[in-house]
Amino acid sequence: MNNHLTLELKTPEGNLGESIQAIWYAKAHLAGEQWLACDGAAGVIFPVTGEVLLDDESLAHPYAFQQTSTHASKLSFSKGAQFCGIRFNPTVLPELKRNDHPLIATPSLCAIAEGLQDNASLAAFVALISRHFTNNKNINRSNKHSKHLIRNLIELTPLETAYQLAPLSQRQLERQVKDQCGVTPKYFERIYRVKLAKQAIKDNPEMSFADIALECGFADQPHLIKEFKAIMHITPAKYRKILKDSQTKQTKLILR
Repeated sequence: MNNHLTLELKTPEGNLGESIQAIWYAKAHLAGEQWLACDGAAGVIFPVTGEVLLDDESLAHPYAFQQTSTHASKLSFSKGAQFCGIRFNPTVLPELKRNDHPLIATPSLCAIAEGLQDNASLAAFVALISRHFTNNKNINRSNKHSKHLIRNLIELTPLETAYQLAPLSQRQLERQVKDQCGVTPKYFERIYRVKLAKQAIKDNPEMSFADIALECGFADQPHLIKEFKAIMHITPAKYRKILKDSQTKQTKLILR
C-alpha cells in the first residue's frame, strides 16, 4: 500500500492464465494519478465508486475497454475511488471478440460490474470473472503463432531470430500481429526493449544511461532517450527522479 492507492493483483494460472495476465483491484485513499506502463496488451476497467479517468477521459460505469497499449497512459482517480481491471495477454482480446467469448459479452461484463457494486474486492472480482470464463480451445489455437512470436519478443529474442523460430513466413506473422493487436512485431520489439531499460533504471539507480542503453540493446544513449520518451511519455532522467522521490517523499508513484 502507498499513501495514494491500495493495489491488489492476481496473476491467473491454468486456462485463465492463457488468456489473462493480471486481475487487479484498486482503492484510492487520496486523489492522485498513476502512469500505466505500455505492454502492447488490452484490457477492461470497471469503475466501481468515485471518478476514474484514463488519459483525462472519464471512464463511465459499468465498464470501459482499454485498447492495445502503445504508450504509457495516465490513470487519474478521486479520493475514495474503487476500480478493478482485467489485463489480457497480447493478441487475446481480439480473439475473444472474434469467437464471441462469453466473458466479454455485454451481459457478462454488466453482471460483473453489478456484482462489484455489491462486493468490491479482489477475491469477489476473481470469482465473478471465473464464473463467466469458459475455456475455448479455438482462442489459443488460432493465435498461437503470433502469441509465440510476441512471447519471444517479451523474452528479448531479436526480431529476426523470432521470425526464424516460427513456422509461418515473416509477412504472415506481421499481418497476424497487426490484425490482432493493431501494431507491428517491430513495435512490440520497441515496447519490450524500453520495458527492459525501465527495469534496469529501477534496479540500478546509479548506472549511467549510456551503460543502460548498451545493456538493453539501444544504439546509444540518445537512441534510449528517444525511444523511452516515445513509449513512456517521460525521459529516463525524469523517470529516475520520480523513483527517487517516491522512495523518499512518496509524492509520485508509478505502477510497474
